[in-house]
Amino acid sequence: MRVSLSEHPSKQLLERYSQRRLEAEELLALDDHFSACVACLERWRQMKPGTDALLTLRSSLEVAAEAPTDHLLHKQLLAYAEDRLDEADRELAESHLEACPRCVAQAQELHDRVAREARAVDTLSTPADISSLPPALWTRLTAAVSLSSLRGRFLSLPTRLRMAAAVAALALLVIAVALWLRPQKNGHEIVDRRPTTSPPPSQPPLRPSPEPKPENPAPILLALNDGSGQITLDAQGNFSGLESISPADQQRIKAALETRKVQTPEILEEIRDLSAPVMGPSGGIAFALLSPVGEVVASDRPTFRWRPVSGAISYQITITDPASGYKEVGASPQLQGTKWTADRPLERGRVYTWQITARTDGGKLNATEAGAREAKFKVLEQATIDELARAKKAYPGRRLALGLLYAEVGLLDEAEREMKALVAANPQSPIVKSLLRDVQSKQRRRG
Repeated sequence: MRVSLSEHPSKQLLERYSQRRLEAEELLALDDHFSACVACLERWRQMKPGTDALLTLRSSLEVAAEAPTDHLLHKQLLAYAEDRLDEADRELAESHLEACPRCVAQAQELHDRVAREARAVDTLSTPADISSLPPALWTRLTAAVSLSSLRGRFLSLPTRLRMAAAVAALALLVIAVALWLRPQKNGHEIVDRRPTTSPPPSQPPLRPSPEPKPENPAPILLALNDGSGQITLDAQGNFSGLESISPADQQRIKAALETRKVQTPEILEEIRDLSAPVMGPSGGIAFALLSPVGEVVASDRPTFRWRPVSGAISYQITITDPASGYKEVGASPQLQGTKWTADRPLERGRVYTWQITARTDGGKLNATEAGAREAKFKVLEQATIDELARAKKAYPGRRLALGLLYAEVGLLDEAEREMKALVAANPQSPIVKSLLRDVQSKQRRRG
């Protein structure tokens, strides 16, 4: 059953949300409330500790899956791998492993190591009838261990002891032969001490060591469909699917998936005059400037939009440059509609303001005089336009890379478009939905 919030969340509820102690229904309900209520979202952000932005993606995924925060100790994992735990401890360990990919990976590694060691011991401990070894090897073995009567004593032992002694003798034989065949270092030269006039004595065939099995891959924690490929993250923090992405763009993607936030330029805060008061309408006439307001635009001939004013006969747009003392750099003719595209290109990389004047039966009315905020926008630099063109050509269909790049240069409408397409390709991913909500929340903070 989906829980809904009919009122603004309390401080205690926001604190539990920051500590990730909400039930699944409460978490979804609060996420939905945040997407519609900017004020509550800002309250929560002010309450969050500064270190929360440094949480790794793995921690976020483990919390989302209600994974435990305490891990098994190394000695517990080793005892589990060697099957030395009693029934109660084994049940506790297996309960933890069901929800902890990190401990699963470590336990699998220890299990594989124990298996390899067991195979090595099994190879050395294969029973053999040492009494049937060639006399030449018996002579060398006797000389190596300084036991002249080893063979006679061995044959006089009981069968059980002979079998145990056979294991030890075979191990000594392997060591002696290896020492005899190993070249010795003398200064900087390698001296081969094997005899050159006669072939070395025959050796008993040794069981070939089995080829090591490949290590089990770490569990996959994240898998995102992105264009024609897929981006994955395993329990050891390794990404795949980013090989065709440049190193700088890879870092941008990893940071976004880790923090669930998009990066935007500082210029957006500079051109958004959120602190300026909004005065009431004058004479009952209200202006609503729609765009571009507090945003970055890619075109050097932007399109201006506004809502109609009651009783207006025509409108005129004026564009000014605040860095030049609000010098007029462009103006429209008298307009009948509520949209106009600049008829000449503006200089790139600069911030501009614009205002609208409505002509009515009672005279002219300026939007600023009617209580509207100063509408600012920036035209994107040519170098950034070229960089975006290269990225679109290099990453066709890569929604995540392009969306984050659009957001970083301030093109939030384009970033929202890419993130919506990414959500459509990954409808069950909470991380992608968080990125989309972050872009949309930054759009709502326009002036």
